[in-house]
Amino acid sequence: MKKKLRLLLVADTYYPKVDGTLKFLEEFIKRAARDFDISLLVPNLGVAKKINGVENITWIKPSKRLAVSGYPNLAFSVDNIKKIKETVQRADLVFVQGPALISYCTMYYSKKMGKRTVFYVHTISWELFAKFFPKILGFFFFSLIKSISLSFYNKCDLVIVPYQGLKERLEEEGVETNIAVARLGVDIDRFSPVKDNSVWKEKFKIGKDKFVVGYVGRISREKNTKVLLEAFKKLSNQDKLHLLMVGDGPKRIVRELEKLENCTVTGFVNNVQDYLKAMDVFVMPSLTETTSLATLEAMSTGLPVIASRVGFIKNYIIRNHNGMFFPKESEIILAGKIDKLRKDIILREKLGYNARKTIAYSFSWERSINRIKRILE
Repeated sequence: MKKKLRLLLVADTYYPKVDGTLKFLEEFIKRAARDFDISLLVPNLGVAKKINGVENITWIKPSKRLAVSGYPNLAFSVDNIKKIKETVQRADLVFVQGPALISYCTMYYSKKMGKRTVFYVHTISWELFAKFFPKILGFFFFSLIKSISLSFYNKCDLVIVPYQGLKERLEEEGVETNIAVARLGVDIDRFSPVKDNSVWKEKFKIGKDKFVVGYVGRISREKNTKVLLEAFKKLSNQDKLHLLMVGDGPKRIVRELEKLENCTVTGFVNNVQDYLKAMDVFVMPSLTETTSLATLEAMSTGLPVIASRVGFIKNYIIRNHNGMFFPKESEIILAGKIDKLRKDIILREKLGYNARKTIAYSFSWERSINRIKRILE
């Protein structure tokens, strides 16, 4: 019997912070545990939850002071560095998810030890983190983080990206290592449409007659949730509306949302599919994305989607067929799009129906993970 490869999965996120990267880890482990001897190297965020199919977990202590966009950075300590080096040494193959210092530090030691290293680009790190520096320093940090990220990509044996356009972009930016394309997927059974969403609204203490505008993801600057808030406040008949924000973020931003009487901020949840079923329209206002699993899951649920034209979103959403776009800095136009869908149930149903078809036909976790397994093997 062929011996399994010892595969080390590395990420800068873990429970209770359920984001697109962690969802990918869950789906990958579920489908690859029979093929690899899987271990995890992740930050200890207070929830020691083990995923079925994982042999060992190495916990890295995060910094108490420094976190960017909810990603806790590595605490530089002798113990952490020792853990990373020992964990990498035991692996045959290191599969890194990013996007912060635990991943980059692991890539450094993996390269130094001559381990096969693969990086999956879940997010464009220089676009993500540069937003958190003062504008006067923004360009400097954008260039610095971009330069560091590209140099680490080139230390890998392979970089995997979720769509062809990103491969072409990274090649233009100077990535010389091999790049493969493997798109992400959606569990279309878990994220499925409902005929009557009033039951789900009542479950979450939202009036069943309210028109629910929803969002799923980090509530943060790079996700541009401020624009969604301002657009929502411009809508008329606020007593008949509800803003449902599924996720968490910096307290300052969350508090501003919670000032609205007709707004719910859930924090991180493990049943996103239930909250999507309570929505009437989904908005993804992000300034930077690669694939945006949250948008794919909303489309799979049969929701009409309004999104900014970023990343792979601009390829799989077809305007007025399975979704709508808005300029990412314009709360006025976003408010107009929401209001149009609010008043036109036929258009909502058309966009939602076509959105579901798009995901069911083109985005499958089975196909995605099988391709990634073949690449890794």
